[in-house]
Amino acid sequence: MTTSPVLRPVKTRSLTPRSRVAAIALGTLAFVAVCLALWPPTSTMSDLRVYFAAAKGFVDGEDIYTIHHQYPGMGLGFTYPPFAAMIMAPLAIGEQFARLLITLLSAVSLLVVGWVTMRAVRPQWSRDRALGAGLACAAAGLVLEPVSSTFGMGQINLVLLALLLVDLLGHTPRRFRGVLIGVATGIKLTPGIFIVFLLVTRRFREAAVASAATAGTLLLGWLVMPGPTVDFWTKYIFDPGRPGPAHYISNQSLRGAIARLTENSVLTGPLWLLTAMIVGCGGLLVARRLYDAGRPLDAVVATGITGLLVSPISWSNHWVWALPAVAVVWSWATRSRALQVFAGIWTLVFALGLPWKAPWAHDQEFHHNLPQALVGNSYTIAAIAFLITGFITAAARSDRALR
Repeated sequence: MTTSPVLRPVKTRSLTPRSRVAAIALGTLAFVAVCLALWPPTSTMSDLRVYFAAAKGFVDGEDIYTIHHQYPGMGLGFTYPPFAAMIMAPLAIGEQFARLLITLLSAVSLLVVGWVTMRAVRPQWSRDRALGAGLACAAAGLVLEPVSSTFGMGQINLVLLALLLVDLLGHTPRRFRGVLIGVATGIKLTPGIFIVFLLVTRRFREAAVASAATAGTLLLGWLVMPGPTVDFWTKYIFDPGRPGPAHYISNQSLRGAIARLTENSVLTGPLWLLTAMIVGCGGLLVARRLYDAGRPLDAVVATGITGLLVSPISWSNHWVWALPAVAVVWSWATRSRALQVFAGIWTLVFALGLPWKAPWAHDQEFHHNLPQALVGNSYTIAAIAFLITGFITAAARSDRALR
């Protein structure tokens, strides 16, 4: 009589900690290599030329706000505070070096954004798993139009996004929290909305640190470049045409949408101020409710989106907040089929770069019919939908907590 052999379960070997680290390191290097291949130092990066000119102006002792006139074909001048030109001084080494450096900084920043986003969405995951997921998140981010446009134009949006998320989500030592927010605000002013967010969420110490850091950057800019600092705060900051026409399709702020709908009439300014105040207060209220509901990433993203809506100019490449926002809307999608549809549509809007599908340039934005207007203002519409959905989500979470 024969007996059948005993079947033993096959043991699968999981990766050792060293192997996981090696795999993540190789994936990171491959990701950076892909970014450099897609946007090599020979690329034409229109916005980087503006940064390069300002950096050269600072290094050579020339006026950073008028030096662009010395460069043929450069229609737009530097629009940031003097501190930003100081930070960008290494770009003055050469244009090809500047392109290489900004691409490397953007790639690393995108990896950081991916990691802190996944860490916030899945806090229970191990560090290695979060790093791997963050790498995948960063790679997926390249599909989004604001991210790819940031690389293609040589913009600093991803660098600023990484600074803000690292600070706001608690990845800096407690005593220094707020410093990176202050530095980002000193570079581009618009991150200053997060100082208000810190006040609204009762994080007063961090708000004070961020305010002091911002003041420090402004003081440093004045000490090093007193003349340009005075010019910036008394002249250039009030020049509405300096960054470009507000009605241009790339401007997906409330002001851009209103300018297109009103054909830049005298009503544009008052209507924008009114809606900006309403949306600004409403967006910060949503952020406060999400924060109180234990959704810190959702709250930070809601604030970032609110800042984009109320800013006079929010070019499509500024909307890199779409990447962490996509992670947020898909985290909401587990609750209902309707939210899954919302998340899918929201992602497609930014993956397709939907506003660019409407007629644009040569003032065609003034002549959109209803479908074209919906497409041409789709980032703005998606942002408002995000805030409304966030409010409902926070309210539902609060109701469940009370039960």
